Amino acid sequence: MLLIDLDRFKPVNDLYGHAAGNAVLCAVADHLEDLLPVNGIAARLGGDEFALLVPFTGGIENLKRLAQQVITSLVAPISWNGGAVKVGATIGIALIAAESDADTVLHAADLAMYQGKREGRGTYRVFEDSMDTELRERAALEAELREAIEHGAIEPFYQPVVSLPQRDCVGLEVLARWRHPTRGLLGPDQFIPIAEETGMIADLSYHLLRQACLDARSWPSHLLLAINIAPQQFQDRDLAQRILAILAETGLSPRRLEVEITETALVQDLEAARTTLTSLQNLGVRIALDDFGTGYSSLYHLRELKFDKLKIDRSYVDTITMSEERAKLVDAIIKLGSSLGLVTTAEGIETDASVAWLSGQGCNFGQGYLFGKPMPKGEVMRMLQAGPRLEQIGISSMPESRIHAVPMEAIIHCGVGRAA
Repeated sequence: MLLIDLDRFKPVNDLYGHAAGNAVLCAVADHLEDLLPVNGIAARLGGDEFALLVPFTGGIENLKRLAQQVITSLVAPISWNGGAVKVGATIGIALIAAESDADTVLHAADLAMYQGKREGRGTYRVFEDSMDTELRERAALEAELREAIEHGAIEPFYQPVVSLPQRDCVGLEVLARWRHPTRGLLGPDQFIPIAEETGMIADLSYHLLRQACLDARSWPSHLLLAINIAPQQFQDRDLAQRILAILAETGLSPRRLEVEITETALVQDLEAARTTLTSLQNLGVRIALDDFGTGYSSLYHLRELKFDKLKIDRSYVDTITMSEERAKLVDAIIKLGSSLGLVTTAEGIETDASVAWLSGQGCNFGQGYLFGKPMPKGEVMRMLQAGPRLEQIGISSMPESRIHAVPMEAIIHCGVGRAA
C-alpha cells in the first residue's frame, strides 16, 4: 500500500479558492490512474490524502520506483485559470501480510508517511518496526511536554542582537528551552513541532511572552522585546487581545514589543493575520516578517501587509561570502527593505567577513554565534550589569561581556519556535 499525502495543498485553497483545490485533486487522480499498475486500485481517502493498493510483484524496489514516479508526476505544474499551481507529495509505503487488517496497514503507511514529512517532504519512506517505537516515544514526550507547559517548565533563553557595523548590543532574541528531567536541556527543534501539531503552541507561547515581558521590565528601558507568533495562533480571532492582556498584566508598554511572523502564517489565513497585526500596530506594536525569502509569495505579502522589519533567513546569510548568487539575493533583500522604509536583520552571522559585507550593503542589525549563543536570564542580567559594550567573541563567559546603550529604535526579537 502507498499512502499519498499532498504537500502545499492548503495554500492553493487559501490563495486561489476551493475551485482551484478541486482542480488539483482531479489532476492528481488522473496522474495516479496513469501510473497505476495492472490490478492496482487507486482511491481518495479524504481531504488531500490518496492511496494506491498494488500487487507486490518485483520486490520492494518496484514499490520504491512507483513511489518516486508518483512524486515526480505530482510536482509538475497544474494548469488553472490561465496560470499554474504547484503541489507535491509525501508517500508512506507499507507491506500487507496475510494476517494484516486494514487498520494495521493504514497505520503503518501513515507512520511511514509522517516520517517522510518530518524529514523534509517530497519523498517516500517504507514502514519499519522502529517507526512504531518512535511513535510511542513521541507520545510519551507529548504527554511530558503538556505537563511541562502546565507547570511553566519551558523557559526563555536570550541571544544578543547587535547593530551593524558598530556591533553594539541592541537587544536579545528569546529562544524556548525545556529543562527535561531526564533528557537534559532541549532546544526548540525538539519540542516546538510537537506543540504546533498538538495544539499546545498557544499556551506555550503565551507563557513565554509573559515571562519575557517580566524579564524585560528589569532591563534598560531602551531595549524592546518581540515574540514569534506561530502560524496556528492566527486561527484565534482573539490573538491580539490576548497579547495586549499579557502586556497590561506585566506592565510592559506595547511600544516595547515587536511581533515576528513567518509567511506560513500569512498563507494559512491572510485576512486573520491582517486583522490581528493591524490591531497590534494601532497600539504601537512593531511587526517583523521573519525568515524572509524562504516562504510563499514574499513580495505579495509585502504588498498586502505593512511591516516594520525584514529578517533575512540564515540560509542566505551563511553563504554570502562563498556564493555570488546568494550574495546578490541578500543585497536585493536589503535594498528592497530600504526602499520600503524597513530595517533589516541578518540571522546566523558567524564570521567577521559576513559582518563586513552586510554592513557594506546597508544591513541594520545582525545576530549569530559570532556575537553570542543563547543564555538563561541570570547570565543576561550579568551581561547587562557588566559594562557599556558587548564583546564580539567569547560571550559565553559573561563577566567579559558588556552592553552599549542604544536609541529607542533598537529592537529585541523573541523567537519562540526558532532552532538556534
